[in-house]
Amino acid sequence: VNKYMFLPWLQPFGYAEFVRKNQEWRGLCNKMLDIRAAEIKENPEKFKNDETALTMLLTSKDKEGNPFFTRSRMVSTVCGFLNGAYDTTHATTFWLIYHLAKYPEIQEKLRLEIFKVLGSRKTCSVEEARQIEYLEAYIKESMRYVATVPINQRINYEEDITVGGWKIPKGTCVNIPNTLAFMNPDYFGPDADSFRPERFMTGDPWAEKAKRTWSAFGAYKRMCIGFTFALVELKAILISILQRYKVELVDPNIKPEIMVEAGVNQPKNHVLLRFIKHDAQAIAVENNLVWWGLQTSAQGA
Repeated sequence: VNKYMFLPWLQPFGYAEFVRKNQEWRGLCNKMLDIRAAEIKENPEKFKNDETALTMLLTSKDKEGNPFFTRSRMVSTVCGFLNGAYDTTHATTFWLIYHLAKYPEIQEKLRLEIFKVLGSRKTCSVEEARQIEYLEAYIKESMRYVATVPINQRINYEEDITVGGWKIPKGTCVNIPNTLAFMNPDYFGPDADSFRPERFMTGDPWAEKAKRTWSAFGAYKRMCIGFTFALVELKAILISILQRYKVELVDPNIKPEIMVEAGVNQPKNHVLLRFIKHDAQAIAVENNLVWWGLQTSAQGA
């Protein structure tokens, strides 16, 4: 879909199919709104205090008491909710797990950090997850190394501005190449082409600049509204996996080819991963954790 937005010269080739698919997609989201609108009309009392997305889109008012969202804006917002809840999450999760398998020493360090906080307990609170600094650093490094969204777009709405010596007139649409920006050694260090989560951790000489520059979820007023939830979700996925399994690449030499699909970086080829179940118990010896032996093995794609 997005290739026609970013590469307009490709429009003659399959553009009609793109338009048809886009109309179908928006039609589905429009139907969801119609169903909820009918439900509200039939039983308004039931939805009086309902703060779910569809209800709020349909019932929110501005200061003058007029509908806050136009119908077109409602449909676009629902499209964003559905797309953001699926494509970005599953693509990011794949790259997180792939990098675990690709860098086993980092995987083991992350596993130990998780067990230092949680031990063998399978439950984890949001506060406990925040205590595992290396976990968030790992997620940020994975999303930097392979940007979930390779290109972002913003429009300079308010006034003419100058950035890096370049004048950007009001009303200009600006493409932001995240893939390129996240590999800039001026902001992420001379080893920006290496996978090193420590660059985001307190005490690293590049931490302050790296944290400030990292914008995988966007920034400021147009930042992804699901940022906080997504980060918690990704932490929960990694904790759950690493408490139970060691992850390996079936083919250690495989290098996934990347393609852009639905606006996100996806693996073009299948990557086989091996999940080796281990005993979740660990004991502390001289402030270190000692692992029990590995047990059963299972293989999946």
